[in-house]
Amino acid sequence: MLFTVFTPTYNRRDEIHRVFESLLAQTCRDFEWVVVDDGSTDGGVEVLRGYEAAADFPVRIETQEHGGKHVAWNRGVAAARGDLFVPADSDDAFHPEALERFKDLWYSIPDRERPGFSGVNVLCRDPLTGDVVGTPFPKSPMVSQNLDLAYVHGVRGEKWGCIRTHALREVPFPEDQALRGVCVAESYLWFTLARRYRVLCVNEPLRLYYRDAANSIIAARRTDGIGARVNGRAPARYFFKSWHLNTNLDYLRRDPRELAKTLLDVWITGLATRGSVTAVLGDGVGFFPRLLRFLALPAGLAAYLYCRVNR
Repeated sequence: MLFTVFTPTYNRRDEIHRVFESLLAQTCRDFEWVVVDDGSTDGGVEVLRGYEAAADFPVRIETQEHGGKHVAWNRGVAAARGDLFVPADSDDAFHPEALERFKDLWYSIPDRERPGFSGVNVLCRDPLTGDVVGTPFPKSPMVSQNLDLAYVHGVRGEKWGCIRTHALREVPFPEDQALRGVCVAESYLWFTLARRYRVLCVNEPLRLYYRDAANSIIAARRTDGIGARVNGRAPARYFFKSWHLNTNLDYLRRDPRELAKTLLDVWITGLATRGSVTAVLGDGVGFFPRLLRFLALPAGLAAYLYCRVNR
């Protein structure tokens, strides 16, 4: 099987029809749909069972206690039978030729080079305005990797794509108890893969990127003020920011503003999560990440206290 289309869902019974209808319309039929329900309470599983009965393609539905999108993602990757993994969020839609284009683009990579690629990146379009979301790639087609795209080429905004399932199995999300039920940044995955693989980037908007679900991550970000950095999502934010500083400082230093924000986030969320200056300093790996944490301590402590007052 060529594709596994994967959908993690949590209380999206009113939006998930978009994914199902998009799959029904696909011109390429060499795919399965794997859905992991993350403990929904809105009757969404019953809706999915109805889709399973009506579908003319393989559908597998798995359920779990609410653990977060990253836990559902790990489960979907483990269950996937397709060579290429296509994440389809539960409130998204995509063009009828999306899988066909992924197939063509993936096989356009020469056979001998393909093992060095993790997948294909394409663009998203806003369904309300028709505009491309974020910035396009500097050229198309383009071979790059996600750290270079972000920190060298300044590519911003939501993107989409297909990823080699074998590569994804090398880099599972962490499932520490402290991270259950919160959202671990997907950039952890994309930046980890960037250290190992290249990606083919093409300026084709194949996904419709909806932002209207009340419980979406985007909606949560819109209502998060500075004080939200010490709320229940602090452990996930700290995990990513601390890891990013330790692992990708060679890229962060290219963007001093982003480096400063990352250091402040490390201290704000670190003190909220780890509880002490010593613990946050001790989480630094390598001389320069530790030194930067130490130098940022006064500003970080002040920012943390400000967040506590304005939470």
